[in-house]
Amino acid sequence: MTTLPSSKIPSYRITLFFGPEVHETDSDVLYCVFNVKKRSWKGGIQLVVEMTRTQAARLNRLLQVETWLQNVLLHLPQHEYDEYFQRGQELFLQYLCRTKLQLAINQGLRRETPLLSQDVLTPELEKAIQESDHALKEYVLTELDVPGLE
Repeated sequence: MTTLPSSKIPSYRITLFFGPEVHETDSDVLYCVFNVKKRSWKGGIQLVVEMTRTQAARLNRLLQVETWLQNVLLHLPQHEYDEYFQRGQELFLQYLCRTKLQLAINQGLRRETPLLSQDVLTPELEKAIQESDHALKEYVLTELDVPGLE
């Protein structure tokens, strides 16, 4: 009898609940809310991941995401271009938040953690985003599903 190797089941199941949104009391803070479930937990949690606009803009400039996105969408009619560009910016911010969440998981996220504030994991996030430049752009392209791209 042969035994098939079992596929590795991820420890966490992460789903974007909503975001990015602007914080009610501080317009410089953006956030995404994720549902996070670990296999060993009885239930999942909703976790808020914050980031400042300044930090997001810095990463955007560093990776030239805006310029890259403009070039990718150049062939679209103006009304479609605007829609896709806005959505691409949202996807970029979601990717940043999800990467920050993954960094927290890698460091041992606890179930009691309801918030990753804008001031935690900042240098780690910058390093991770620079290292995953290609993955970020691939994610944005996949999610955008831009017509006319091969």
